[in-house]
Amino acid sequence: MPPLITTTPTAAKLWLANGAFWFCLAIYCWGSWIFGPNFVTNTIGREDAPDSYVTLVRACEIANTIFGLLIVWFFMLKPKLRTGKFSFDGLFFLAAWMMYFQEPWLNYNGQQFMYNTVLINFGSWCGYIPGWNSPYPERIPVGGPLVMFCYITYVGMAGYLGSRFMAWYKAKKPNITNLHLVGATFTVLVVGDTIFESLLMRLNIMGYPSAVPELTLWAGEYYQLPLYQELQWAATFTAMACLRFFRDDQGRCIPERGLETLKLPTRLNTFARFLTMMGFLQIAFLLTYNIPYFYWSTKGGSY
Repeated sequence: MPPLITTTPTAAKLWLANGAFWFCLAIYCWGSWIFGPNFVTNTIGREDAPDSYVTLVRACEIANTIFGLLIVWFFMLKPKLRTGKFSFDGLFFLAAWMMYFQEPWLNYNGQQFMYNTVLINFGSWCGYIPGWNSPYPERIPVGGPLVMFCYITYVGMAGYLGSRFMAWYKAKKPNITNLHLVGATFTVLVVGDTIFESLLMRLNIMGYPSAVPELTLWAGEYYQLPLYQELQWAATFTAMACLRFFRDDQGRCIPERGLETLKLPTRLNTFARFLTMMGFLQIAFLLTYNIPYFYWSTKGGSY
């Protein structure tokens, strides 16, 4: 794939600095949470769940963890052991996992989204995010294996499969424009995410207690699903797919181009590549999902 953007050393430095900022912010918030007083399980309402439902939730947690570990093995560890280096896809999935840091950010200004407290959880790091404005941030049950591994098994895999779709569609229609290619990928991802999240809503694993009724499927039900968040997730997945698909003849994605001009120590090259990719995905997640949700949080009602 010919490069879409020519990267300068200055741009490479900016991408690297951006990634370092997000990495340090995540480590600070996670560290403060894990070693602070808010690393506590939220069990509110858990006693009301029937045993059959608890069994279902534990089965989902186990299955998702196994799937996540398989991805870690096949895309990260196995290529590293075989070649001595992390593959592009290994770094891609690792960068996707770091997006987990922004998972609860849609609740920044008010309660928009919640996971079921039956899930294994240790509260959240939200109270350590600068400017957090929503009450009881420590009670958001996001810190657990199901949600954590979802950023590999679902979010990372959605970006990966989206880029594979782009390659297939481009081979089938070699004369299509990049805009057409991106639009087709976005459409497929909207449909896929709507189906998947509808299933999770029906299983009552998670829910959107605040939504704009006129823009929501099944408004007023516990499984209501805001349509705008489907578009936002699809936009995030599409950005991830583009990161993986639009690479130059050396296999470099846009943010990692130009790193060679910085003459970094060899032992830091892989970490630098990871930081640029991770920083790109953090910005993409913020712009395509969380910032739009900050707007919707001022418009939503509750059921």
